Amino acid sequence: MSKTVSTCILETNLVPNQPQENIFFHTLYRTMADFPGEFIRTARSTSPIQVVAMFSTQGPDTNAALLNIELNQELSNIVSNAQGQPVLDFESFTNQVVNILNVHVCNFIVSHGGQPLRTSMTMAVIEGDTLRITHIGNTKAVLVRDGKIMALTDDQTVAHRYVQMGAITAAEEANHPDRFTLTQYLGKMPQDGPVVPDKKVHLKLKDNDSLCLMGIGISKLMPAKNRNGILVRPMSTEAKAHELINAAGTIGVKYGLSFAIVEIESTLILPGDAVMAAKAAEPEVPEESPFVDNGDPFASFSNDTKSAETTVFNAKNEVKHSSYEPSEEIFDKPKKSNTAVKTIIRTLIIFLVCAALGFGSMLLIFYFKGLLDFSSVNSSEVVVDEIMYVRADGTAVFSQASTDSNAIASLNAGEEVAVLSEEGSYTKISTTSGVTGYVLSVNLTDEGPAEPAGQPVDDGSGTGDYEFVADSDPNAGEPDSLATEAIQSAAAAESAPVEESAV
Repeated sequence: MSKTVSTCILETNLVPNQPQENIFFHTLYRTMADFPGEFIRTARSTSPIQVVAMFSTQGPDTNAALLNIELNQELSNIVSNAQGQPVLDFESFTNQVVNILNVHVCNFIVSHGGQPLRTSMTMAVIEGDTLRITHIGNTKAVLVRDGKIMALTDDQTVAHRYVQMGAITAAEEANHPDRFTLTQYLGKMPQDGPVVPDKKVHLKLKDNDSLCLMGIGISKLMPAKNRNGILVRPMSTEAKAHELINAAGTIGVKYGLSFAIVEIESTLILPGDAVMAAKAAEPEVPEESPFVDNGDPFASFSNDTKSAETTVFNAKNEVKHSSYEPSEEIFDKPKKSNTAVKTIIRTLIIFLVCAALGFGSMLLIFYFKGLLDFSSVNSSEVVVDEIMYVRADGTAVFSQASTDSNAIASLNAGEEVAVLSEEGSYTKISTTSGVTGYVLSVNLTDEGPAEPAGQPVDDGSGTGDYEFVADSDPNAGEPDSLATEAIQSAAAAESAPVEESAV
């Protein structure tokens, strides 16, 4: 399980008829009574299953805000049931969340006169040390790791679909009239087709990782350079949340000011931590028997034995007094019983301490022998297909896993290649013509040439098992060609300072 500290912050919109937002935060969320002021919460958790979600609803202000609250209530019920399970079936859990919430939005629309409401949702599920993302719409999630920012979501909008098809550039997307027109959202009626969430992100977390969920004011209206400079800065979660919101307000952002950050303090919780927490909650047991022993076990009792009292400690350390009628066992076995209990507790503590020491020793042995690698960024589960296809014409094949090496071949879109291995953000491939070399992983896809391929962008950090989507903000400085952006980002990652990393 992971030990986390999280902070969420929400500001009320200052512009009417803009998307209303709310955050599901470890079963906490903003209610109607919280709207007049700033809503901020901080929590620590070691729960085996932790869920944080962002909702953004397009529609009339009051109805949109009320719908978000009802969606949080529904999600709270689903999460409560899931946390009682020993192992989470993520596919089943995600399908349940999407189906129940979509039906709820549709019923809400019908009950309010058919006025259209469209809800975006980004949900992060932390199970142990594994992170999974379910994304619908245009809210945003990023992961901050080792001073670099990695995008975990891709906008499901008409304008971004044009970018993926190559009809417009990423820079043109920021001012496109359809940049807020959703292609996937909660609130789809049966005749509109099914809701198709994006569930491609599945990775292992590292200590000191930070997961950030952002509303449209932070992700779309705030310059990427300003935002990313704050996200990578080392500070507490509360300080970072306040500074980000204040910076957005300073440059004139007046709506969509919603932000949640989950900092992973530790991905390894030893059994001793649970034992210490349990012992801290245990009541103190009196060392001496409540009876007075003066040699004669009967000397402290009068003939009126029914009026005697004993002190009993309950789980809350509250002292209760109860009448009792003594029997022979009270005088024969009190000390023997106490001794047996102490012996059992002492043995159990010794066993747990030895188990914890043994477990830690094995981890150290494996670490120094190289059997475990805690420093690798690519610790997520990687599934490599034997055959993949080239995304775009003119894809360069390098002799080494670096853009500084020689380009030995050029591939066309849809060309079939055999995957040999993966090295960071590069994939070693063999072409049908017998050329062996390295290409950027983002230029490969497992979809055949029959289907149009998107143009994901990699920031060069190379996680291996999921795609990182480049920030589409006009101030982020993307070049016109997404393929050129991927190569330049990979080269820039080797020399750029931490604060200049951008999604």
